[in-house]
Amino acid sequence: MTLAPSSPERAAPHDADAERYVLGSVLIDRDAIYKIADVLRVGDFYVGRHQRIYATALELLERRERIDPLTVQMELERREELDRVGGAAYLRELVAQVPVSVEIERHARRVRSRSLLRRLLAAARDIAADAYDEPTDIAMTLDRAEQRIFALRDEATNAQLRHIKAALETNYEQISDRLDHPYELSGISSGFREIDLYTEGFTRGDLVVLAARPSVGKTSLALGIAYQAARLGTGVLVFSLEMDVKQIVTRFLGLTGQANILTLRTGGDVLDTSAADALTRLPILIDDTPGISVMELRTKARRAMSRMSTPVGLIVVDYLQLMRTGDEEENRVQEIATITRNLKSLARELDVVVVALSQLSRAAGDAGHEPKLSTLRECVTGDTLVMLADGRRVPIRRLEGEEPEVVSIDRDGRLTTARSDRIWSVGIRPVFEVRLASGRAIKATAEHRLFGFSGWKRVRELRIGDRLAIARRAPEPTNAQSWPNDHLALLGQLIGDGSYLQGQPMRYTNEDQDNLDLVATTARSAFGAKVTRYDHPQYGRWSQLLISGNGNRWHPAGVNAWLRDLGVFGQRSSEKRVPSCVFGLSNEKIAVLLRHLWATDGDICVRHQGSRGGERVYYATSSRGLAFDVAALLLRFGIVARIRCVSQGRYAACYHIDVSGTEDQRRFLGSIGAFGPRARPASALTVRLDGRRSNTNVDTLPIEAFATVREVMASRGITPRVLATMRGIPNGGRAQCQDSSPSRRLLAEFADLLDDDQLRAVATSDLYWDRVVAITHCGEEEVFDLTVPTTSLWLADGIVSHNSGAIEQDSDVVIMLWRGGEETVPGAPKLIKGSIAKNRNGPTGIFELYFEAEQARFFSRAREDDLPV
Repeated sequence: MTLAPSSPERAAPHDADAERYVLGSVLIDRDAIYKIADVLRVGDFYVGRHQRIYATALELLERRERIDPLTVQMELERREELDRVGGAAYLRELVAQVPVSVEIERHARRVRSRSLLRRLLAAARDIAADAYDEPTDIAMTLDRAEQRIFALRDEATNAQLRHIKAALETNYEQISDRLDHPYELSGISSGFREIDLYTEGFTRGDLVVLAARPSVGKTSLALGIAYQAARLGTGVLVFSLEMDVKQIVTRFLGLTGQANILTLRTGGDVLDTSAADALTRLPILIDDTPGISVMELRTKARRAMSRMSTPVGLIVVDYLQLMRTGDEEENRVQEIATITRNLKSLARELDVVVVALSQLSRAAGDAGHEPKLSTLRECVTGDTLVMLADGRRVPIRRLEGEEPEVVSIDRDGRLTTARSDRIWSVGIRPVFEVRLASGRAIKATAEHRLFGFSGWKRVRELRIGDRLAIARRAPEPTNAQSWPNDHLALLGQLIGDGSYLQGQPMRYTNEDQDNLDLVATTARSAFGAKVTRYDHPQYGRWSQLLISGNGNRWHPAGVNAWLRDLGVFGQRSSEKRVPSCVFGLSNEKIAVLLRHLWATDGDICVRHQGSRGGERVYYATSSRGLAFDVAALLLRFGIVARIRCVSQGRYAACYHIDVSGTEDQRRFLGSIGAFGPRARPASALTVRLDGRRSNTNVDTLPIEAFATVREVMASRGITPRVLATMRGIPNGGRAQCQDSSPSRRLLAEFADLLDDDQLRAVATSDLYWDRVVAITHCGEEEVFDLTVPTTSLWLADGIVSHNSGAIEQDSDVVIMLWRGGEETVPGAPKLIKGSIAKNRNGPTGIFELYFEAEQARFFSRAREDDLPV
């Protein structure tokens, strides 16, 4: 079905004259661009050549270069776009048309308004196209239509940057109003003095999380807050996913009158008609759709905002864990994160307070003990290395306050990149170290989640022998940097066998002639250094190069200045590191560095056929940091190295980075290669591995993978005997799906035979399944929060790590409830303790309320004569 236009095609809304005025103003006035850069985007221009000219001006602005006809012309020439905009003649024409630029802002608003009209037309066409496609999910189609229109509305009213003077004037008015009404709350009252004391009333646009273990009274408190808000004239929406509308109304009747809600449900009490009449006049809407999705909730909330005579100011959601996103999320944890983000967005969009109830697990603490905010949050220690999209590995504490682009994993187990939310410090928390068989480790709180084959596992749930996912490769940066090969070769040699300490001569010691010649030649030719060689026959073939001509501590030069710029000068052997900027290089350049690093303290061993130990490729260093740097660089080539700490008696420990397994050793030889003393054994190992079939017992999949195979077989009606026949294995039977860890090659074979995409994705994913070898309590440390909204995970130096606590991070206020440990007289109100555990705009602290079970309502203990709410 197609949509035919009922009238002749009309040109899309635009104003070419206004576009020309804006561009001419930018070309003649160097300050004009600052007046419109935050208002106009490239796409706001309708004429194609105007888009190119404006994009060029923005590029110059980004580079902090002068914007005038000449610089714009030169930049367009560099981008080979000058002819496409009409040449230098058109730029001169734009300048000639604008004598002064005083009207640029008015014309910019005109260009912007026409752009919004074009977007409105595009949204209408998309909505019409969706409708003509006759979708089966009407609710999703309607929500998509609403989102398009609301997005345009938000775009049209998007707040601009305001000078602090204007913000101060607004703030001064608010402060003056507070002084005139000192005892009035600034936000929506909770109805309880104890809570309002901390919050000053809930602020519109905030997400308030009310958390407690089951049967503590969070629903009663939320309905009490809703009732009080409605009674004071605020429209209220209640989305109840746990109780139906009859139960909710009964709860409200208990709040309004003196009726016992139990007898109301059983018919043993007379309905208080005056209470019912009072309730009918309150601006409260109730929705009891079970399992409502975020999309449905948003749609109903928007509809209520436009239809209710009393403006809606409060939305109650009971409760978070019963909601769903409506999409096929990878796991429930990720789904909850999506829900909380959407509820916060809804609060901002509709300018309302959203009170979302959250159920705490038993990990929140026993009765009588305060649940901690960390129950809603899982974090990692400050030394955790975050893998960034630009190739660097940066400790999370150094990223505090930033929103970096990080390496992540998509739903199919493939590497991707994603933008994280702002990283922040959470505070001091008890932490545990999880160490893996590959030598990698992560320190995190007990509730932090790591990825297992069957889903996310909290640190406290892990056991020795569990399999966890790490990345089997690291992506090459999109905009990889490049260095001269001789610089990289020299750096690799110096990290391995060089000495560049403060206050001492720079030296390089080695026994291989190729290594010595390379260091001497590069130091002289690339850095102008003087190199003097000293041979020491008493120590065999060892020779030392003295590299001088490097200036002094006040005026460093040559190799000295270079190493200082790289941030590695002065490092002792046990402190040596690969400079962080190296991780931004291309794989080709990193191969040069590793090749020369291996020529110093690396080794390639090829033993005689049949001898014990076989072949070995490894690098040895006394620096733990360097060991993990090398392992991270090898990951760029798909090599998952194993890091071992080797004890050397009374000497400092040594770290070995092993490249084991036929496939990884082949990758090393083919992608990195060898130099100097490693060249001959590398050639021998290449011959030895030629034609050999890999048979590793390390790079395997968890045993649960066979359960997935059996499920697929059952769905297709294929028995083990039939599968054996398909594989050409006589009498194979069940032995082929036995209880052992399968190789990736075997699972790929099953995937092809069963033609199953899920098995194929598992067999070919970018995940390597490491094994937990130790879990150790490490005391308390400062921990940090990192959340990736899109993928909900990130890589902690290769270890697949879940987002931190999304519920706590997205919320503005967190209220915790728990039962006090005090005994109460039967029939008397129970003491319930609470805390404002988080308050983005105010203080936190403890409060106490009484709970009356017969009316299922809370009341304040602040004064003896307080009336129940």
